[in-house]
Amino acid sequence: MDQSSNGAAQSRGLPPRTRKACVKCRGLKMKCIFDQSSSCRRCLRNNIPCIVKPRANASANHEAIPIEVGTAPQSWTNENLQSILNRLNAIENVLQLNSDGVESPFDDQIVGHSEEPEDAALIGLWNAVAELKKITRLKSSNVWSRATIKQLWDDFHINMPGLHFLPSKQTFSAPTPLLLSSMLYVSAVRHNSPDLAILSSDYFVVMCDAIANLSIPLAPEADSQKRSSTEIEEAAFQNVLGIILAGLTCEASIKTVGIWISIGYRLVLESCPKEVNERSREWQRLFAGLQILDLEHASLHMSCPIIPVQAPLSRLRISQEDDIYSLTQMMHTGLTHFTGRDLPTIWSCFSAPGEWPLLTTPFTAVDGAVIRDWATQLDRWLARFNTPSRRTTSEHERMLIFRQYILHRLLVLSIYHPARGFNLFSSSTTSSERYELLVSARAALKMQRDDKSIWSNWDFVMVTWAALLVLQGVEGGVGEPDDFPLVQDLLNTLRAPHQPETYFRNQIANQLEASFQNISSPIEQNGYVAINDQDHLTWSIFDEMSLQFADPGQWPLGTEM
Repeated sequence: MDQSSNGAAQSRGLPPRTRKACVKCRGLKMKCIFDQSSSCRRCLRNNIPCIVKPRANASANHEAIPIEVGTAPQSWTNENLQSILNRLNAIENVLQLNSDGVESPFDDQIVGHSEEPEDAALIGLWNAVAELKKITRLKSSNVWSRATIKQLWDDFHINMPGLHFLPSKQTFSAPTPLLLSSMLYVSAVRHNSPDLAILSSDYFVVMCDAIANLSIPLAPEADSQKRSSTEIEEAAFQNVLGIILAGLTCEASIKTVGIWISIGYRLVLESCPKEVNERSREWQRLFAGLQILDLEHASLHMSCPIIPVQAPLSRLRISQEDDIYSLTQMMHTGLTHFTGRDLPTIWSCFSAPGEWPLLTTPFTAVDGAVIRDWATQLDRWLARFNTPSRRTTSEHERMLIFRQYILHRLLVLSIYHPARGFNLFSSSTTSSERYELLVSARAALKMQRDDKSIWSNWDFVMVTWAALLVLQGVEGGVGEPDDFPLVQDLLNTLRAPHQPETYFRNQIANQLEASFQNISSPIEQNGYVAINDQDHLTWSIFDEMSLQFADPGQWPLGTEM
């Protein structure tokens, strides 16, 4: 329809007929607005050709239909329009249509967008938002506000610490709906703004829907045949990364994380590039991250790991000299020996508050030998990555190695000591074992105080368990002056975000706070526990030398053990 016919329509008091959306706006699912020009506003701003094509299901006759001019032109007033709307509402009520669930074509418009040009760098983001909204139960919610999404998106990239299995931070201009939902949830749940943190519950639902859509899609992918193999592989990479992010913030509290890991593992096997190149090495690191998540989840519930210790595809295998691979190999071997025997777990201290878990199966001499071998390998791992020839120059990498050693040392002790009764002062716990456990627990609390980049659920479970042990030591009369400040600092960290009361951090903080308030014994100035001579055979599951270094600045530059 040309401008003259538009003018004629306006002169008769009729609203001007609009053109069909151009190819660009239709692809972006955005409103297409034509002014006095053959190009729409968006194409004019971006200086690209504006092409209008009829849809495949459009009428074959695209000629303008002439409008009969009456003797009395009708004027379109607010009363006329309101009358039409009232009739439409009546028809919807008769047909039992729920107009609340109908999406407005203007829902995706930016509030206050006006005539400002759209940021081309965010087009991929808004496309992902539109796709995400199609596959979730939450259609009308504050989580879809563009201002909110933009802030959470920016804050994620600014504040999110790097993932230890990836050498550098990853940035995605066009995320998949699943990766985007994980980013928004992680950003909201850790946000300092109460208005944004309160949305984390809704973003959790959106994230779960996005993960479920991988297994039970709402509709077949219409464009799957149009995408190139590179695009399909990139989408799979992002989806696996989204599953890892979701798992790191949901492990322990959400048991179905194990199912998510299974989906991620299948995606890795089906989508990893066939050639060994730089891209396949990125998939190696991604596989390592998924394997770490799997082992952490298994350790919290004492369940069998899903992912094998060695990748079934050679192009996914990392060198045995890699620190992450060495650590996961130790963890996989140790956990496989103890799973399926109903041993007490760290998470049982928080899922069943008020009761220390009890041993229901005997702990044999073979079990003790496996634990000691695991501890010996972990000590050697620390020494190997701390030699002058391999010592990292980056302080960040240095802290990561130290953090992994401290937390994995606690993991080994968490299997050994709960199996012995989970009581620092039980008759089955020797003074040397008590000393070793308290030193390891205090090292974890000091690490948390000095390293505020800790954010995953597994890390917080381990450190909070360490705090419970320290409080148990205080109550038994072997506390130290720094114990209460260290525990209080952890509590402040767990309570810092404005998360919902049912959120994971509040759950473990409640348990820790209850133990903190029940302390009745004063702290003695010397927390050292004397080692009896008869304990020499059981002295230190870990090497005595490694226990002396409470922070990475004290590490010796030595040789391998």
